[in-house]
Amino acid sequence: MTHRNRRTWIVQAAAATAFAAIAGAIPAHAQDYPSQTIKIIVPFSPGGGGDVLGRLVAKKLAEQLKQTVIVENKPGASTIIATDLVAKSKPDGYTILLNVPLIVQTASLFKKLPYDPLTDLIPVADLNASQIWFAVGTAKVKARSLKEYVAQAKANPRDFSYASIGPGSTGHLLGFGLNEANHLDTIHVPYKGSSPALQALLSGEVASVFQDYVTLKPQVEAGKVRLLAVTGTTRSEFTPEVPTLGELGFSGFEAGTWAGIFVASNTPPSIVKTLESAVHKITIDPEYVEKMTSLGYTPGKLSQPQFAALVRSEYTRWAGLIKKAGISVE
Repeated sequence: MTHRNRRTWIVQAAAATAFAAIAGAIPAHAQDYPSQTIKIIVPFSPGGGGDVLGRLVAKKLAEQLKQTVIVENKPGASTIIATDLVAKSKPDGYTILLNVPLIVQTASLFKKLPYDPLTDLIPVADLNASQIWFAVGTAKVKARSLKEYVAQAKANPRDFSYASIGPGSTGHLLGFGLNEANHLDTIHVPYKGSSPALQALLSGEVASVFQDYVTLKPQVEAGKVRLLAVTGTTRSEFTPEVPTLGELGFSGFEAGTWAGIFVASNTPPSIVKTLESAVHKITIDPEYVEKMTSLGYTPGKLSQPQFAALVRSEYTRWAGLIKKAGISVE
């Protein structure tokens, strides 16, 4: 063997050895991911906005990964049941959590959680962002503006209550803020998801709710729900006739909501990257974009580090608001 050939052989052998070492460091289940059914755990009841989103993402994720993806609904306890299940699941990418800001809000609401949302879960990718609408049920509330609603609620406080998807949820905090801003005493009634909260609104069990457009839209079109205001800094393109709370003179209602997917901590980076890449392809898929737009959502667009930073900032922001509101759940 010539000197040159020997040197080439040594370089190639070293490269092969390095590659083998890297490959050996990657768990076998990560190298062939995904090779089995993937579960998306949705912390809300079937039929609501979160469930609709989960099933659409499951369909599109199955197309991207060429693997079966199913949805399991695990509602209750302000998403703690579902989140705990995923936080304690095997970190292999086959059990995925779909969640909203409640994933960090609960940390300030409950004295002790069975997991730490910042260390026991990895934020993978955002799915969408949305403003939130303040709505009333037309069977119970005759008000056609927020000003009229406030006047009626003050005159008949026992007849007015508001629903949310759980204690300390965005809807709960926004309702609390609206009470504070208008010196109202409307009572908060928590439900296990947006669908049962909406049913309570339609039946007259509650007078109002802060919810996303996907949940409210069919009932708005049917005349059973009326939109009186929306969060955000500008009116929504989906409901240009509905004023923002800021326009109506109320500050502190600029924030909206979002949804994203998470996996258990210690999930191999290669699996996290595979899921992130698949979601990014989903959020620019024409069918997904059209569906999100028709439902009042803006498709997600953040990178994994950007989404993780958002989750951390939301943790801090909501902690401050919850402390100010003095809300706690035993």
